[in-house]
Amino acid sequence: MKTIKTSLNVAIILAFFFQLNASAQKAGFTINGQVTGLKDSTKIYLTNTQPQKIIDSTIVINGKFTMSGQINEPARQVCLFTAKYENYVLFWVENKSMSMVLKAGEFRKAIIKGSSTQDENNELETASEQLLFKQDSLNKILSKNPAATERESLLKQLSALRDEEQQININYVKQHPKSLFAAHLLNVYSATWGKEKTESLYKNLNAAMKKTSYGKEISEYIHLNKNVQVGDKFQDFEQLNTLGKKVKLSEIRGKYILLDFWAAWCGPCREENPHLVELYKQYQPKGFNILGVSADNSKKAWLDAVKKDGLLWENVSDLRGDNNKAALIYGVNAYPTNYLINTNGVIIAKNVRGKALEDKLKELFP
Repeated sequence: MKTIKTSLNVAIILAFFFQLNASAQKAGFTINGQVTGLKDSTKIYLTNTQPQKIIDSTIVINGKFTMSGQINEPARQVCLFTAKYENYVLFWVENKSMSMVLKAGEFRKAIIKGSSTQDENNELETASEQLLFKQDSLNKILSKNPAATERESLLKQLSALRDEEQQININYVKQHPKSLFAAHLLNVYSATWGKEKTESLYKNLNAAMKKTSYGKEISEYIHLNKNVQVGDKFQDFEQLNTLGKKVKLSEIRGKYILLDFWAAWCGPCREENPHLVELYKQYQPKGFNILGVSADNSKKAWLDAVKKDGLLWENVSDLRGDNNKAALIYGVNAYPTNYLINTNGVIIAKNVRGKALEDKLKELFP
């Protein structure tokens, strides 16, 4: 009888703790904020970063505000902002009670407490702070268009600093296999670090991190990426065009085809488009063609950009943003990125834009 009672008591205690845990999850998170420099009734929004969706909104009263919500994962990166993104800050939220202290015009310097994932984010930012400051200083000097010899020296220094920053990030991922923030970091930089390094770091992540959304996206990148280089044969893929019709890269006809990875949200891409239109008009009759691949997740934004920029060639997208499957196959880590393919299906150039593309087409179509 004593054994039965003991087992019953244990069951009751366990049920109590499970109920407490379920209640905590159901309760979600609460953010208590203090802000200076904003007028009363200023509206503040809280959204997911990917996909962007409003979680909560409120107004500032006497320099204070409260926001709440619930996430179905250990942590999630969110964005707190005012109208037109005049003030904004990215941070990590967890299903806990959190606090924020902000100042208008300096939201990104917010003091955020209550999220261990945000603490990790802060830790890495502190480790990279001096490197980023030096990079910013060099970029400011470069913006003043120094003489060629000085510019070359500055670019070498900048490259070395970026390599050092990258190594700090790689070391962080390597040393924190149980960290959701580390998995996020690896997912962000997978295409930049390349398939070999990413696969090695992914194998080091623990099983729980591999099951997260970040872990699954990293796994997909490793599976799809073909590490395409100049001199290789093109890798085929199929996506829907602006009319909803399936189009394959191998179906695009031309002596030379430019595979152009771009997006409606990409400023440099949009700046390049008018020049591409002119080159297409000039060389399309001679055998030049383009296939555009959009890294958008909004169909409207993509179609509006195609129309506004007057793109005359075939455009496709799977509306997965920068996780576009074709981009993963080719290992695209920045936009715009392009590949020039010859009539034999061999990639003969990568990232030829502006004057360089114009000169290349003159050479190919004398």
